[in-house]
Amino acid sequence: MTSSSTRKITLGAMFSVASVWFTTHAGAGFATGNQAWQYFASYGVPGMILPLVSMGLLAWVLYEAMLMSQLIGARSYGDVMKFLFKPYDKLYLTFEVFYYCIVLAAVGGVISAATGMVLEIFPIGQVAATILIALILLLLIIFGADLVRKVATVLGILIIVSGFTIYIIGFVQHLDQVGAAIAEGYAPNGWGYPLWRAIVYCGFQCVSLPAMVACCEHLTTKRSLKISSFMGFLMNGFGVALTAWMLVGWKDGIIEAGSVALPNLFVCEQLGIPVLFYFYKICLFCCLISTGVSCIFGIVVRLENSIFTKAEGAMGNVMNRRILITVIALVVCMAISTFGLSAIVSYGYSYCGYLALLCCALPLLTIGRKKNKRMIAEGHHGLMKEVEG
Repeated sequence: MTSSSTRKITLGAMFSVASVWFTTHAGAGFATGNQAWQYFASYGVPGMILPLVSMGLLAWVLYEAMLMSQLIGARSYGDVMKFLFKPYDKLYLTFEVFYYCIVLAAVGGVISAATGMVLEIFPIGQVAATILIALILLLLIIFGADLVRKVATVLGILIIVSGFTIYIIGFVQHLDQVGAAIAEGYAPNGWGYPLWRAIVYCGFQCVSLPAMVACCEHLTTKRSLKISSFMGFLMNGFGVALTAWMLVGWKDGIIEAGSVALPNLFVCEQLGIPVLFYFYKICLFCCLISTGVSCIFGIVVRLENSIFTKAEGAMGNVMNRRILITVIALVVCMAISTFGLSAIVSYGYSYCGYLALLCCALPLLTIGRKKNKRMIAEGHHGLMKEVEG
């Protein structure tokens, strides 16, 4: 890469793209600790190391996707996936299926977790609490989506700050238990199965791909894309690893208390810092609601015009279309929530991960990598100003 290219693309620009990946990843599922527990910490020592493998693999996948988007001048992940599968471009619909499934599963998990938090304060019954959360989401999606989107970044920062505070303090307080697990070589499931779970985790985290493709347009050199991907790997890999290390130290208490659904909340309560506990609890609930609103609203925007292209009468009104799509999506998510957060994360996300590995990760690392190399060799650089490095 030339020195002039280096000066034009700052580390701040590369970091901003990496941060998009991190904020997409560090949502409600990450904040509860459930994902880290299900896919890493519950496997002991292997789960303390494998987050780096999982996020390293995902960094490679996202790098190839961003490079392809720049080489063909695309800002839409749909265009990237169509080009990836060309001449069988209809196969891009498999990624659409994955995307909708993981979003609906995520909102199902949001409703389940938020319902559990409501029941801790108001014992109104599972059904009533679930309906209450769904109504809150419905009202915010219809009347307050813009407000939620404006405060989502702030909520994300607050939950990340409070979350990492818990991870660090919790890790330090149970450093002896972490050391004992390492000394013992605690690995109840060996190394093979935890490795597979780490790969599956990489698969369903491909949900970050659309956002990464959309925001990388100012990274017009191959080296800047690599550096940004590496930054994202460091942020996400060590973020999950730190969570796993902390949870391994608290594993006996988490299992004994039956708190595997919200392990971070359990650890936070045990730390004996009331201000941190209530601050985190409020931030977590708001983050859950924000995630639910953002996910469902994203579906509404994508479907309201594509389905009702020639709508007349009541469906000719945008608000009516949005209400109908929102209600249908929420009913589906409420049904999914009945399985419980742990089951959704362990099984629902896993099946989405299998699909994403087949329709996204593996194709990008094989077909995509080959096509990227060919375009560079043939001089088809698209938006790229520098393809060396």
